Amino acid sequence: MKYPIKILYLGSDTIELHWPETIAEDLLMEMITLKNLIQKKWHIIISSIYHSYQILSIRLKHVANSTVFMAWLEELIQGPLPKVDLPQRWVWTVPVCYEQEIVPSISKYLQKKNMDANTLVAQHSSRQYLLYFYGFLPGFMYLGGLPKTLHIPRKDIPDRNIAKGSVAIGGEQTGIYPIDSPGGWYVVGKMPVPIFGNGKLNLPFNPGDKIQFEAISSKEFKEIQEASNYNWEKALYRG
Repeated sequence: MKYPIKILYLGSDTIELHWPETIAEDLLMEMITLKNLIQKKWHIIISSIYHSYQILSIRLKHVANSTVFMAWLEELIQGPLPKVDLPQRWVWTVPVCYEQEIVPSISKYLQKKNMDANTLVAQHSSRQYLLYFYGFLPGFMYLGGLPKTLHIPRKDIPDRNIAKGSVAIGGEQTGIYPIDSPGGWYVVGKMPVPIFGNGKLNLPFNPGDKIQFEAISSKEFKEIQEASNYNWEKALYRG
C-alpha cells in the first residue's frame, strides 16, 4: 500500500481501517480499491461497508468467519496495492442556476466575500470536484477541490431551513443539499434536478467520479425543473 493503514477492531463484528489524516485523491482510490476487493471476496459475510475521507468501516453479519477474514485483511494491507478492475470513472455535468431570481440568498455570500456574482460563477463552475463519499444527510455529496478564493467560514448561527437542491459553500467545501435541512453553509446556487425520486437516490454519481457545475439561466432552470426526467451529461475521466 502507498499509505500506512491501521486496523481497529470495534467488537466482534465491526472493523475499521484508518488511513493518515489527509484528504487526497490517490488515498481515496486506494480506499475504493480495497473496498471493492473486500466486497467481491467476502460479500457473503459482510453486512455493510462504507467509507469517509480516511476511514473504511466494515460490519460483519457472520462473525463465525471473522478470524479468517481478519487474518486475510492484516496480510493484505502489508503488501502492494492489489490490482482490481474498478468501475469507469466519469465527469458529470451538473446544471446550477446562480441568478438572484432563483437564489436570492446569494447576496449574503457576495457581501461577506466582497465579490461580484460573475466572479463567483466563473470560479465555482471552473473546477471539477472530486466526489469522496455521501454522508451527513442521505444523498449529500462530499466534494473536494473548491478554490481557496471561495472559502468562507460557516455561519455562526445556522439557518433553520435550507431548501433541497441548494448549492452551498461552507468552510473549504461546496455541496448540494439533497433535502430541506437546517444548515450553516452559504447558498450560492440551485440545482433543478430532484436528488430523490420515489424514495430513492436519483443521482448516478459514484465516489471517485468528478462533478462539473454548469451555469444555467433561470429560464433553463424552470424548464429542467418542469421536465419529467433529466438526462445527465457525462464524459470519461482520464485522470
